[in-house]
Amino acid sequence: MNNRAKFNLINDNQEKRIESIRQLFSNVYDAIEEHCKNSRETSLAITKLEEAQFWAIKGISREENNS
Repeated sequence: MNNRAKFNLINDNQEKRIESIRQLFSNVYDAIEEHCKNSRETSLAITKLEEAQFWAIKGISREENNS
């Protein structure tokens, strides 16, 4: 199977780092929901955060040495 398509197993260190990323993004989501009115701009900000979170986690999970 092509490496881009396969599931990547992660170790405990990676799982902890991913959870840290999720918590940090959660704090930003909460701040935006608290301080910004519903608008197209706010929606775009949330979408971009979701994308950034995805790529940050993907970067951790695809590390070559899995450490």
